[in-house]
Amino acid sequence: MIEDRDSWETPTEFWRMLNSQYHFDFDCCANAKNTKTLDYSEDFLKEDEIPRTAWMNPPFSKANEMFNHFFKVVKEGVAIYRCDNMETKVWQEQILPFASWIWIPRGRIAYEGQEGNGARFPSAIIGFNVSKPVFSGGHILNKLGED
Repeated sequence: MIEDRDSWETPTEFWRMLNSQYHFDFDCCANAKNTKTLDYSEDFLKEDEIPRTAWMNPPFSKANEMFNHFFKVVKEGVAIYRCDNMETKVWQEQILPFASWIWIPRGRIAYEGQEGNGARFPSAIIGFNVSKPVFSGGHILNKLGED
């Protein structure tokens, strides 16, 4: 059930690896228990502007609205989302037109507390107005026409 996946937390070690490059200041979709940064939002859709580097692991059931808002209010940031079907509305209308790059890491990401019964799908890391990741493993997709 998709609502069950709404609470899947970003794996701490994976986030630390990303944070070592991007130095996140804001966690867009978090609460006091699972935030990865000191500053976070429990209701991201009410945020007007995020002038700092943001991280977003959106609830699956609200991904379309979250990505729409992310690309409007975040100055620069990185997000994670499933990439098993890039024909969906969220990919076609929200992510692909606005992402600076997409990194598809090799292997499945085991979300916090979901080890052994976590993601049955690959994940993508989506960058917006930030440099490409320096990590190895997987593939980087750039905007068309860019190197």
